[in-house]
Amino acid sequence: MASAEVSHRPDTITAVLIHDRYGFVLTILAAVGAFAAIVSLFRPRILPIVRLYLRATIVLAAVQVAIGIVLVATGERPHQFLHWLYGAATLLTLPVAMTIGKRLGAREERVWLAGGAVLTMLFALRAIATG
Repeated sequence: MASAEVSHRPDTITAVLIHDRYGFVLTILAAVGAFAAIVSLFRPRILPIVRLYLRATIVLAAVQVAIGIVLVATGERPHQFLHWLYGAATLLTLPVAMTIGKRLGAREERVWLAGGAVLTMLFALRAIATG
């Protein structure tokens, strides 16, 4: 699949650079959240802090998606179509895992949070690779 023609307008180049760098930072933050969620499997006392951190991660992912939508609206396109799918997966995985986990017992909730956090990190990594 051929990549879209790149605009050379300074404002668009800046927005693309912000989206790229923010995606890298978001991936690092998602990795920290995945690590914390895995630790919460063995140390349940930190679960409230992990929940709060993962909620913040969801907000940050939503900001990244909003930046991407603005870029699309201004004529920029990702290099690969899969970038859109991985971006959506990055945004949706944690809320789905948190919703399902909340309905289950304490141990199962921690497992769902850890799984959702790890998948979020992996989807973010893949989104960077397809951007």
